[in-house]
Amino acid sequence: MINEYFSIHIDQDGNLARLPVVLDQYTPDMDRLPEFMLTLVNDISWDVEKECFRTAAAAIGNFYALHPPIVPNPSGKGIQLQKKNKDCMETAEQAVSTDEDDIDQELLAEAEATWAQREWTIQHVLFPSIRLFLKPPKSIAADGTFVQVASLDKLYKILERC
Repeated sequence: MINEYFSIHIDQDGNLARLPVVLDQYTPDMDRLPEFMLTLVNDISWDVEKECFRTAAAAIGNFYALHPPIVPNPSGKGIQLQKKNKDCMETAEQAVSTDEDDIDQELLAEAEATWAQREWTIQHVLFPSIRLFLKPPKSIAADGTFVQVASLDKLYKILERC
C-alpha cells in the first residue's frame, strides 16, 4: 500500500529504497530522514483509510518542507552567537589555537554555501513551481487568503509615466 499510494518503496530487507518525487529538481534535507521514518512508523494510523491518507500526506509534506538549515545564517548574527556560546563554554585554562580559527572559517564557508543553496532553491525551484502549479479555488481569492501585492503590468505603466 505504501508503495502504491505514496511511492515509498521498502525492499525485502527493510531498507528504504525509494522516496516519492514531490517536486522536480528538489531533494529534501536527508538529515530529516530518520524523523520521517519514525513518523511513518509511529504517527500514521494505517487501519483507518481516510486518517491514513491525511497523516501520511502530512508526514511527506513535513519531510519535503523547506526547513532552515542547521548551520547558522552567516548574514545574520548566528555565527557571532555560536562563537560567543563556544567561548563561554571554554574554560580559562584552554588556550585559543589557530586550528579553531580554521574551524571558524570552515564553519563560515559551510554556512555560506548551505544558505546560498537554500536561497537558490527558493528562487529557482520553489517560486516557479508555485507560480506554475498553485491553483487556489476562487473562494480563497475572495476571502483575503491571497492578496496581490504587485502586478508587473501595472508597475510598468506607472514607471512609463515617470
